[in-house]
Order: sequence, then structure tokens, then C-alpha cells
Amino acid sequence: MPKILTNQSDNAIQQVIATKLARAVFAGFEAMFAQFLNITLGAQSRFEQQKYHDVQSAMRERLQVYEREVKNVSNAVRVIAYCELNCPQTWQLAKNIYGDMLQNHENKPIAHTFFNSTFGAIWDDKKIRTVHLFVLKAKYRSEPRSYENLVSRISFKDGFNHAVKTLITRQVFRVSFSNLDADLQALQTTLMAGAKQQCKQVYELINLNNGFIEYANSLFFRNKACYLIGRCIAKNGDNMPFAIAILNTSKGLKLDAVMMGADQLSLLFGFARTYFMVDTDQPARYVDYLSVLMPHKKRFELFNAIGFIKHAKTEFYRYKVDTTKNSPANFKYIVAPGTPGMVMLVFTIEGLDYVYKVIKDKFSAPKTATKAQVKDKYSFVKQADRVGRLVDTHEFRYLAFDLSRFSDELLNQMQAQIGSSMVISGKALILKHVYVERKMMPLNLYINSCNNKALQQVMDDYGKAIKDLAGANIFPGDMLMKNFGVTRWGRVVFYDYDEICPLTDCHFRDVPNAQNALEELSSNTYFDIAENDIFPSQFKVFFSANDAAFNNFNNLHSNLFLAEFWQGCQQQIRAGYLPDVYPYKQSWRFK
Repeated sequence: MPKILTNQSDNAIQQVIATKLARAVFAGFEAMFAQFLNITLGAQSRFEQQKYHDVQSAMRERLQVYEREVKNVSNAVRVIAYCELNCPQTWQLAKNIYGDMLQNHENKPIAHTFFNSTFGAIWDDKKIRTVHLFVLKAKYRSEPRSYENLVSRISFKDGFNHAVKTLITRQVFRVSFSNLDADLQALQTTLMAGAKQQCKQVYELINLNNGFIEYANSLFFRNKACYLIGRCIAKNGDNMPFAIAILNTSKGLKLDAVMMGADQLSLLFGFARTYFMVDTDQPARYVDYLSVLMPHKKRFELFNAIGFIKHAKTEFYRYKVDTTKNSPANFKYIVAPGTPGMVMLVFTIEGLDYVYKVIKDKFSAPKTATKAQVKDKYSFVKQADRVGRLVDTHEFRYLAFDLSRFSDELLNQMQAQIGSSMVISGKALILKHVYVERKMMPLNLYINSCNNKALQQVMDDYGKAIKDLAGANIFPGDMLMKNFGVTRWGRVVFYDYDEICPLTDCHFRDVPNAQNALEELSSNTYFDIAENDIFPSQFKVFFSANDAAFNNFNNLHSNLFLAEFWQGCQQQIRAGYLPDVYPYKQSWRFK
């Protein structure tokens, strides 16, 4: 039995324990950040050596760092805290001490999130009050800071072409460019044409040798490419952001494309892409800089893009609360447009570009998976190379909503379908487990309202999406059009993950020929089917409701109905082949 202390002794021990808790969490944050950075620091070397399988392994390893360190710190904290572990006052004091320790810390916002994660891991399903978290108060929200030490500038005084050449030759690689002069000419011409079309002030000052190029000192690495991020700036402040793609080919380095303007950059930083590796110990300032280049992007989207996905969740929660608070009172949560899912209840609210997905208590037939299996599928997607075709998700536990925003009809539906995952407490509806995804137009709804040209284009991209996923060793499982969405760029992405799996786990077969007419006419299957057997010739049923969609798809991607195609993909994957997937349009590539 622990010794019973006096009130004075209680206060003293509480101070000691709270200080130790704060120090333990701080040490864990520093350890996490160091591991994250160490993995990131190898990005350029992996790019130069063309070790693209190592690139994917490093990405997966970096995703594990945060959760692993939260677990380590949680275990240490349980020992340190002992009988004060579940004392709210001790944790409140620890939070205050921790906040003081971070007062001038470069990465204070991310460190705040690490404390929140540790506290959440300890308290789990207990009632957690935001008073114990660094979340909503204004003082926890970082204001944009100077990013001057993260960027460099090159004047146009010696001519625009000279400035562009200086921009590229300042980048230091172990590998040489194979044909730098030709690449530079293509880049200079394209940037000039882009400025003329997108930013007249920049274009005019380029021709007057007035203005400058600003660029991020750190390169952005992802998959097989490296990206140089910056902008052309006129004296009056008008600017044109750009991202230059650099590839490492068998002949050497090559400038492959340039994206210009905030909209084109948004494709590069899209929500269906895996995360960048950026060599910086000042990630929040990089987000400040990227926010200048892409002002329409939310901060949580940019933190997510550079791999700080846990802090992105904190930023998203703030965005969610602010959006709801500032929206009209008659904006209510509704079931998301589209065909209702058999596994998930999906809802959204007007004014928010995201949907909430909750696993149902009971799945509709013929779904036979368990909740745990569905969670494993979403975890699989988080670890996968999403190749621009899988929507990223944020997983939340105990996410609170304003109860007044739910209609009685929706509440009744939620009670019936996800009752075990929700709690109503006062004025709040709390979801014990929920996924957040970007809102999109479901493909099956899109094709009902588009013209013939758009239908052909989207069916082509539907097939390309399936093939891109196959090349990344991903089989969607249920490829019905209701499970795919269309982005504002007209790009098709997949978002229903309850049947997703590695392509190499599947057994693709042709349907065996019937031995006689009796077998052929039988309503029962006349051949054995194993659990992982897939029959591509039966994929045509996905188009049963739309002949025009099928005809367009069949003209462009009929090989997807052949087992031979899928078997060939598996052979390439097992041989170690990684396909080239570009986060920009083919037409943007330099010829």
C-alpha cells in the first residue's frame, strides 16, 4: 500500500510527478522527430541510387515511427505516474509544464500533438476533456512565421534564362544531368509561356529582367522523382508558383516537367498521393511557405503531404470545429450522396469538403467481413503507395460533433446502423471510431450527368485507375463504379476499402468451359471456387446498368476482362518491377 500523504506532501509529489511526465513526453517527442528526420535524410541518396523499393520501405517505416514512440512513452509514463496515472489534476499540471518547456521550441505545434496522442493513449476510452489537450484555444494555434531561412532567391538582372539555369545548377546531386542544355531550354520556354498565360505582371518583368526566382532550399522526394518547389516573383509581389520534376533515368538526371500555378501544384500535393520526404527540421515553416504557394490548400492538407499525418489530424479537427461554428445553423449533417454502403455509414455536412465513414454494427449481405478486418484494410491502404488512385483517410477515435446539427431521421438511422460506435453526451454526439475522407462525386452518379466526351474520358481514366492500382500490387476487390469517385480534375480514384488486398494474394482464373449443356444451364456453379479466386470475365457485370459506359470502357480497356492481363501484372510485381506513375498530366512532360 502506498503511504498516505498530507495535503502539503500531496501537492509536492504531484508537482514532481507532473514534471517527470512532461519531461518524459518531451523526450519521446524529440526521439520521434529524430527518427522521422533520419529516415527522411536518406531520400536523396535513395533517389540517386534508384533504390525505389527502398523508397517504399522507408515510407512505410516512417509511418510507424510516431505510433511506436507514443507507445514507448506511454509505457514509461505508466511507470513514472504510478497511482497518479489517472489523476486529471496531475495531467493538467503536466500539460502546463510541458507547454512552458515548448514556449520557444521550433516545432511547438507538432510537439503539442504528441502530448495529445500520449494522453489519449493513456486515457483511451475515458472521458477526455479538451482542457487536457492542446487543441482549440487560440494560443495553441500557430500563426504563420517567417520562412526566409528556408528559401533562396535569384535575380533576373542577368536575364531570365540565366536565372533558370542558376536555379538548376545550384542543386547538388551525385548524378549528372544527361542533357542539361536541352532540358534547360524546355524549362525556360515553358516557364515563360506559363507566365504569359497565368501572370502578366511576372511575364512583363521577366522580359525587363526585373524580379526574381524564389525556391525552397530543401528538395521534395516521392516515389521515383524529386521536385524543386518555388515561384517567379515580380517586383510588385505578383507571383507564379512552380514545381519542377526531376527524374533519375538510365542515362542520368532529367528535367521531366514543370507544374505552374496553384491549381497545377495542387495535383502534386493531392489527397490520393503518398507523402513527400523533405529534409527539414522546420516542417511547420515549410507549411507556412507552401500555404503561400497554394493559398487554397488547408494547413492540415499540407502537413499531411509532408508526412506529419498525426498533426494533420489536429489541424483538421480545428478546421472542422471552425467550419461548423461559422456555418448557418440550418446546415445539418446528411447521409452522403451515392449508393448506401453495405459496410459503412457515410455522412457529411454542407460547406465541408469531407465525409465521415463509420463501420456498421452489422454488414449487409453478401459482406461477411468483421470490423477488425475492415480496420486492417484501411491500415493496409495507409501503408500502401497510393499512386494517385487511393483516397487518403484520417482515422479518429472519440471524435465529437455538435448534436444539434443532426436531424432526428439521421440520428435514428445512426442508432440503428452504428449504435455501438456512438455516444450522446449532453450537447455532443461522440463517435468512438470514424474515418474522414475527401468528398467526391461518386463515379456512378457522375456518368449519369456528363456528356459523351466526358463519359469517354472518365471511362478511360476508370480503366487507368484500376491498372495503376494493379501496378502498385493493389486489387480493389469490389470494382463497382459506386466505389470510385471523380475529383475536380476529372481524375478517378478509389475510396471503398473493405475488400482491398494485395494483387499477388489473388488467383485470377478464366471461367472453365462447361462439360455439357446441363452444366451450362444450371443455376448452380459447376466448378470449384476457392476464397481468393477472381474471374475477370465477370467484371462486365459492373456495367450492367449503363451500356454506353461499358462500350467506352470495353473499347479502351478490354484486357481488364482477361485473366491473362492480371496474371501478367502479378508476374511483373514478383519480378520486382515498379511502374512509372506521374502526378502530372502526360501533356505537361517535356518532349
